[in-house]
Amino acid sequence: MRLRFLLIPLAAMALGTTSCVSSQVHKDLQSRYDALEASHLEALRLKQDCKDALELAERQRTECSEERTALMADTVSLGRSVRRLEKNYADLNKSYDFLLENNNSLLASNARENRAMLERLRDLDEAMQDKQDSLQLEREALEQTKTRLSDRERRIDELERLIDRQDSANRAVFQRVASALKAYEGKGLSVEERGGKVYVSMQNSLLFPSGSWTVNAEGKAALAELATVLRTQPELRILVEGHTDNDPYLVKGTVADNWDLSVMRATAIIRVLTQSGGVEPARFTASGRGEFDPVRPNDSAQNKAFNRRTEIILAPDFEELSRLLEEMGSGATEAKAP
Repeated sequence: MRLRFLLIPLAAMALGTTSCVSSQVHKDLQSRYDALEASHLEALRLKQDCKDALELAERQRTECSEERTALMADTVSLGRSVRRLEKNYADLNKSYDFLLENNNSLLASNARENRAMLERLRDLDEAMQDKQDSLQLEREALEQTKTRLSDRERRIDELERLIDRQDSANRAVFQRVASALKAYEGKGLSVEERGGKVYVSMQNSLLFPSGSWTVNAEGKAALAELATVLRTQPELRILVEGHTDNDPYLVKGTVADNWDLSVMRATAIIRVLTQSGGVEPARFTASGRGEFDPVRPNDSAQNKAFNRRTEIILAPDFEELSRLLEEMGSGATEAKAP
């Protein structure tokens, strides 16, 4: 996802020189924020779609396995029927040969019965041929089902390997980030892994002076350590979310409220990671959540300090996983086609 607020700091700097914010600039900032919020919701929807597609693949795999078991049972039953017919056919042939060789008179006197028997033999022969044809069709259908099931199992195995590989990569990223930022433990910084993503949460006291969006020296040092890890993990996508407590932002100037402040702080973090840390800007997305996503109730100074934070969320690139799920979805559609 592209960095959508790259121009906001430039606009903010330009507006700062005039000591006032025009109504049009405010509307532009609001529009950009609304676009980012929509993009974030779309990303959540895509994540849910991937999860639903994976669950569908698991159900379809179970259905294919049950269908395979049923077809194998049908094949065994048809085989028994064919063997019974073949035995009946052999017995009738023996009876027919015996009558021809040993009892011509009986054949002559019972011609009607013999004709009926011959008709029965022909009927049995035709029935057996029909059964054999049906069995052949069943065998062909079974082979096609086996082929589809094998292909589906291969794709599921590939999907499981990809997920395991991404989980392993996430754990490795978590360990590297935690190790790189170990010196800042207990100073308002935490690292954890949730839902296949790595969350680096930094309280604003570590990063910014009160009411400001200028990163201080200690914050820049911590971000420099994080940047050393991010540069070696180019496949990661990085979302930077700014958060505030629910105290109103009362300073008049470029920033109108807590939402604006959280966005400015998120973009300030990205600017440090890209300009000083050397991380590719296209990997970032900036987001401002304002006071609306607290981790604790805003009922004490300590809890408010926890809510005033910036979260750097490291997520793997799901392009390969999405491609595999799309292939599995198209394969399921083909399997249902007549």
